[in-house]
Amino acid sequence: MILLGILYYGIPAAQAAPTVSATAEEALKRSRAAEGNEVTSHVLTDQDGHPVDIASYRGKPLVVSMIYTACDHTCPVTTQNVAKAVAGARKTLGTDSFQVLSIGFDTVRDTPANLKSYARSQGIDLKGWSFLAGDPATMEALAAELGFTWYVTSRGFDHIAQTTVIDGRGHIYRQVYGENFELPLLVEPLKDLVLGRTAALTSLQSIGDRLRFFCTVYDPHSDAYRFDYGIFLDLGFGLLAVMTIFWLVVRLWRESRAAQR
Repeated sequence: MILLGILYYGIPAAQAAPTVSATAEEALKRSRAAEGNEVTSHVLTDQDGHPVDIASYRGKPLVVSMIYTACDHTCPVTTQNVAKAVAGARKTLGTDSFQVLSIGFDTVRDTPANLKSYARSQGIDLKGWSFLAGDPATMEALAAELGFTWYVTSRGFDHIAQTTVIDGRGHIYRQVYGENFELPLLVEPLKDLVLGRTAALTSLQSIGDRLRFFCTVYDPHSDAYRFDYGIFLDLGFGLLAVMTIFWLVVRLWRESRAAQR
């Protein structure tokens, strides 16, 4: 469940990002304990140099991936896997149904310019996906709320490979682990939040969303989500079977009453 990314670039620890010492087990425990946390106001800088308050993303689900741009393996692989899941989720749930952030935790090298270059190198379309940088104090406070652990080693950074799903109210809904996680691990919690697994059926839209929720299924053969019309057929056949049984019971009851007369 825990993957550690290490980079060898020899930055002195005093100049690097804030340090958090933890074993892999402690990192996982801390991450899981963060579910339900509120992600509060933190002002960062996007890839174009504009200040952005992470609290401004409320109203829609938010996917947060913590990376560092100088990473040559784990972070690029994670970013590509997140991009694949995001593309699948947007195709299913709508292009504007949620937002995505990649946040650079290396406060020395993850400048807006380097983040923009990283996004370009990963082929990321920046519509609805921002890359953010922050100062050490902000990054440490944000990491604490996200349950994200990283620390400096003599060779660079170790960190938990974690993608966080945040609901529209700013609370952590789900943590997804690993650089090569399976598509449903990220899409299913987004389905919950966008289509409303537990939302009240108070309007035609909410009823439609609930139908979409149950009829949008993952196909492992194509590694993609699709709308399964067969569910309607199953429901129709089920309803027909119930009505047939009810009709037979009523008919038998009437025949029995007639015979008694």
